[in-house]
Amino acid sequence: MSLVFRFRVTFEDVNDVERIIDVSAKNTFRDFHNSLQEAINFDKTRTASFYKANDSWRGGDEFCTDPKPNARAAGASELGKFIDDPHQKFLYNYDAEDGNWHLRAEVVKLFVAEVGATYPSIFKSSGIAPKQFVDPKTIIDDPSAKLFKEADSLIDGLHDELDDDDDEEEEEEEEKDEFNLFGDEVDESEIDESQINDGKPID
Repeated sequence: MSLVFRFRVTFEDVNDVERIIDVSAKNTFRDFHNSLQEAINFDKTRTASFYKANDSWRGGDEFCTDPKPNARAAGASELGKFIDDPHQKFLYNYDAEDGNWHLRAEVVKLFVAEVGATYPSIFKSSGIAPKQFVDPKTIIDDPSAKLFKEADSLIDGLHDELDDDDDEEEEEEEEKDEFNLFGDEVDESEIDESQINDGKPID
């Protein structure tokens, strides 16, 4: 018999985004990490750490995806061996050097694994996860990175065009102001020459 922990995962700084992920007691923290990354559409390439937390969300033992002093290896640590509370909490920190994302994972249910089911599995998703910072120089094969880069370029181009149009309108207005120092231009076709004073005093 294998137990499964159902985790509720949320962002610390982003509201209305929630992922419910089922993780087997035999799954490692790295398995959980990969599933969580898939659930929020991040790239899995940066370093991540889980911290076993108390009821006040104060972190303790660390489980890191990359070798790190004083931290356990996430890929060699089975989740079930480190859960001793029916509402066990874990802090999750991803890409501490750049994005520095902080999430919280809490056990909300414990049940027996279904026959033939594969874990971890994403049980439920609600809300749109924030867009992860993607560096196209290091993740050039990521199609989403290319798409975002093209979209950003297109938006920048539209902004440039709008700025050029505004500059042209400003130049035209300046030319009008310089030309019409004393008002609007006079239409000479409307002048009655018979009423023009030739310089002689009028009796």
